[in-house]
Amino acid sequence: MLLNDAELQLQLTPGNAPVETPLQLQLTAADVVAVRGNLTGVSMYMGQIPLRFSQQGKLWQAEFLLGACSDPDMQWQLELELIFADGEKRILKQQFQSSWR
Repeated sequence: MLLNDAELQLQLTPGNAPVETPLQLQLTAADVVAVRGNLTGVSMYMGQIPLRFSQQGKLWQAEFLLGACSDPDMQWQLELELIFADGEKRILKQQFQSSWR
């Protein structure tokens, strides 16, 4: 679980984020009407990976791949912009680590 508070839950599956494997990011949030996001490398430049979310009720999902690099414990920055029904915007930033061991 990347984030779990009263309003939002953010989960990455599988949690150890193996590279070159389909990963799924799930966001559960009430009253969210749009989600935009991307991933960037922190410990090494890997470009920017755009995330495309689909919605089913309160559940937003995005599937993506992380590329392999020379760092077996690559650090990534996830940035999401959530837009709520009342027009409020919230930016979430969360770091996590991928693995290829």
